[in-house]
Amino acid sequence: MSSPPPSAPAAPLAPATKSTASLFGRTFGSFFMVVATIWCVLMVREFREVSIVNTRNGQAANKMWAEQAKQQALLWSARWDQEPELLQRGLAEQEHLREQEWMEIGYEPPVIALQVWQGDRMLYRQGPPELGDRLTPDEQRFESDATWLYVEARAPEQGIVVRRWQEVPGDWHFSAQGLIYYARPLFYSLPIMLIVAWLLLRAGFAPLRRIGQDISQRSAKDLSLLPASPFKELAPVVDSVNGLMSRLQERLEREREFLLDAAHEMKTPLAVIQLNAESLQDAAPRPKEAERRREALQRMNEGVRRATHTVHQLLALARSGADHEAIELRWHDLVALVRDRIVLSSQLALQRGIEVELEAPESCELMMNRESIGALVDNLVDNAVKYSPPGSLVRVGIERHEDHIDLTVKDQGPGIPADMRHKVFERFFRLPDQSQSGSGLGLAIVERAAAQHGAQVRLSEGAEGLGLNVSVSFPRAV
Repeated sequence: MSSPPPSAPAAPLAPATKSTASLFGRTFGSFFMVVATIWCVLMVREFREVSIVNTRNGQAANKMWAEQAKQQALLWSARWDQEPELLQRGLAEQEHLREQEWMEIGYEPPVIALQVWQGDRMLYRQGPPELGDRLTPDEQRFESDATWLYVEARAPEQGIVVRRWQEVPGDWHFSAQGLIYYARPLFYSLPIMLIVAWLLLRAGFAPLRRIGQDISQRSAKDLSLLPASPFKELAPVVDSVNGLMSRLQERLEREREFLLDAAHEMKTPLAVIQLNAESLQDAAPRPKEAERRREALQRMNEGVRRATHTVHQLLALARSGADHEAIELRWHDLVALVRDRIVLSSQLALQRGIEVELEAPESCELMMNRESIGALVDNLVDNAVKYSPPGSLVRVGIERHEDHIDLTVKDQGPGIPADMRHKVFERFFRLPDQSQSGSGLGLAIVERAAAQHGAQVRLSEGAEGLGLNVSVSFPRAV
């Protein structure tokens, strides 16, 4: 006895694709970019407000110090010819107080230019120091601009005019020292915020990592559902995975049942073929054994036909049980398809003297899988012809409605009792005391093929209580 050939080794699992992108890193980087963007926006807003506020406050200070210079001029102008140093000393002291005030609040004093006139005579002039690359005020321009603030203070009775130019304060904010001042809080706080964000994101992504670890640690046979997630963000992921697990479990169960059913149904016809083949082998070629050989050949042919029919039905059942996503739906003419299938089943109808009549419009387009609907029509027409009495009529009708299409098959056979109609869709179920041969798969195939197309199958009693009406209602759009 030869030993069975060794089974082929299982194909190795494909290596997991190494992901280069990180959802954690993406979220963490997005957080950093948001913080940096907010800081930049705030800095731009701060610089703008500083520019506006400094211009307003600088002009107010410029006006105040010009008024102070006017008072000094009024005080000492009468003694200018005798003691001109008094006015110069007073204005110099005033300038010293101004610089001291700015330095005490921590800012560099803005540069100024000052002129004191009495009529056409200049009593005092303080020009700006050497500024290097920085611009100096145009002392012939008596108005403010983007860099210099200008103000006049007049005493008309004494003919005193004070002209004062002051640099717009706030350049410090735009210097390297000012930028460091504004950036210092960000540099101090950003590491702390990033560390906190890293810890929070790591804790937040922990449930997702646990789900991945739970799936990766399972065996190939473990298709049990994942535990429900309490987090609403992960619930759709868990539900989708559980839905996939359920569909895989259903498909595996369907394939297992199909193998068991196929083995069960093929066992009887194969046993008949084997038994009659042995009878033919044992029968001697004598005239009195001719009848025995003829009966054995007849039974063996019947077994082959039954096995062939069962194989075809099992294959049709397997195709009709495929998932909706596994079949390809296209627009076909349902009337042309039904007409072709009736022609193919006409041989049995002619043998029994049964007329098959089709009532349908010229054409009727339906989104369908041609092979699946062909199996549905074959089983409905074959059952109607098989169970109708000889010389009767089988009516096949197609009616087109606004939102659905009805396919009906009416026969004049014994019908199906109302209390048994829900059971005839089960596989291999046959009515008691059934004289016609069959596999009990026809209506199961019909129901599954209809479900693939979103259709409903209804069974009802024929006219005057005779026969069976089978109606399949297809939606116009699947």
